[in-house]
Amino acid sequence: MQDINEIVGYFSAKKGFDRLLRAMFDSYSRYGRSFGAVRLAHPSKEEEADISEFFKRDYYNQALIRIGLADFERQIQKIFDTKVKLGLVLEGFIGRPVLTREVKAGVQKYSDELTSAIYLHFMPDLEGTAAGEWFSEMTAHMRRTYRPWVDLYQKEPKKVLQMIKTVATALNNLPVDSPRLVCLEEFAKKHAGSPLAFETNEMLGQLFLRALSFCLETPHPCSTDDCTNLFANAGLLYNGMLSRVTAMGLNMFDENGKPGTAAKVYNRRGQAFVLTLENLNSYARFSTAYGKLFVIENPLVYNAVCRQLSGTKCTVVCQMGGGTPAFLFLLKKLVKNEKTKIYYAGNLDYKGLVFADKLYNLLGKNFVPWRYNHRDYKALLEGETSLLPDEKKGLSMHNEELASLLSLMRRTGKTASTMPLLEKYVKDIKTIVGGNEGGK
Repeated sequence: MQDINEIVGYFSAKKGFDRLLRAMFDSYSRYGRSFGAVRLAHPSKEEEADISEFFKRDYYNQALIRIGLADFERQIQKIFDTKVKLGLVLEGFIGRPVLTREVKAGVQKYSDELTSAIYLHFMPDLEGTAAGEWFSEMTAHMRRTYRPWVDLYQKEPKKVLQMIKTVATALNNLPVDSPRLVCLEEFAKKHAGSPLAFETNEMLGQLFLRALSFCLETPHPCSTDDCTNLFANAGLLYNGMLSRVTAMGLNMFDENGKPGTAAKVYNRRGQAFVLTLENLNSYARFSTAYGKLFVIENPLVYNAVCRQLSGTKCTVVCQMGGGTPAFLFLLKKLVKNEKTKIYYAGNLDYKGLVFADKLYNLLGKNFVPWRYNHRDYKALLEGETSLLPDEKKGLSMHNEELASLLSLMRRTGKTASTMPLLEKYVKDIKTIVGGNEGGK
């Protein structure tokens, strides 16, 4: 039989097979054989080209490509070797065994052994703690969520038990109630013996992420921002410089209650400045002008508002990159510290409404939808508009004002820039910070 590594190398060298083979691995593991088919929605150019070349047929310009596992195995045998089995190729490509009946039995055996070890070595002392609750969740999901650690336990049981012990110690010492975020490296050095112990590309770091997600009742992170935000919610600072928010006139104070550096830069130059999760964490507390924070999503509108408000005492923010961890951290701090009112003016599309509703769920009564009424939306439609993609049909809003606007947007099927609302935004801010709460 032809060397399986050469066959795996062929597929690994072509990006167009990655999504297909990963989907086939899951299907093969489910049935333990070459059964069923996988579907690739909206295939990329690489996928179209590589699959077309492999099967010697045209798969171009299709919204959905459907490939049967048995058909794929026959084509492998036709091109490479008649004795090659799809399962071996998938194992080589993914780097771990497919779940045949024999493998499933082995996984069950070692997951049972690991479960017993956890209850024997750790549960008696940690029951009733955050770690103890995580043990219960972990032992209930050994074969799927915690499968990589079950596999490793077969070869290095002591190493896996030490990982679990380290994560348990970390969970029971999270600085959730600390006034400032604790640097992840400092926390890891103290509770795991190494500043790099909880790096997310290592198995110990991945296990820690799983545990944090469970303890904080948060979905497992799918991006760098998700990961940074998860750590921040746990009281830990991670990737602080990568998360940023642009602020104008935000009053910040140091340990002695004196204005911080960023505030001085604004007062001297009359310019906006960029805050990161890292330098936000360096200030003991923040405050806003009159306890009001005005958030504008559109950066062009934000810049124009800032120019027209020159000399006005107010606090205006533009969240660069959307809902970054720095932006969310700032909002939660302001609401917690001084019950700040957050006036939010987002883009008038589905994505903008979803994020606005997310902030409403996060901030509650402190969140004020800003210029989301029917009158302003209809006025915008009298100018230049664009079609709103027909998507998110199952979307619903928790906030009544946002829900009402969503209904109207669906009926019109149009969106428009918020730039024509510029003068109204400026007037609102001057009115609100002047003591009159009207003009929302």
